[in-house]
Amino acid sequence: MKRITFFFCLAVAAVIAWAAAKADDDVALPDDEPTTVNGVDVACTGVGDEARNDPRWRDYAVRIEFAGGEAQYLADLDIAITDSGGAEVVEARCNSPWLVADLSPGKYVVTGTFQGLTKTAKFTAPASGQARVVVRFPEVVGN
Repeated sequence: MKRITFFFCLAVAAVIAWAAAKADDDVALPDDEPTTVNGVDVACTGVGDEARNDPRWRDYAVRIEFAGGEAQYLADLDIAITDSGGAEVVEARCNSPWLVADLSPGKYVVTGTFQGLTKTAKFTAPASGQARVVVRFPEVVGN
């Protein structure tokens, strides 16, 4: 009986550890600080005029903005970007309303989750210049 209890406790501990690791899969990006996720240069930014006008963000291939139903910026989102083949390219948590990413030219899908609501948008990362993508959550109104 002690052996069964030991193995049961070990199995429960393994499941709990797996669930905790899965919950932490999203990399929490620091605000206004370039970083790399899965080999892709990214930054989470967009709070305040100084951050929005920072010239560093113009060098990224894509600027993804998250907005509510009244065009207000939304922050504190889980974000995933997949390529045209469905492979995950970036998965992160962003506490600011913009995610800039230096993606290779091609077609992608971004998925944003805000307070349990999930929206997606298709976009193309250009070979030069910057694509602007706005992911809207029309049902989110107010501040």
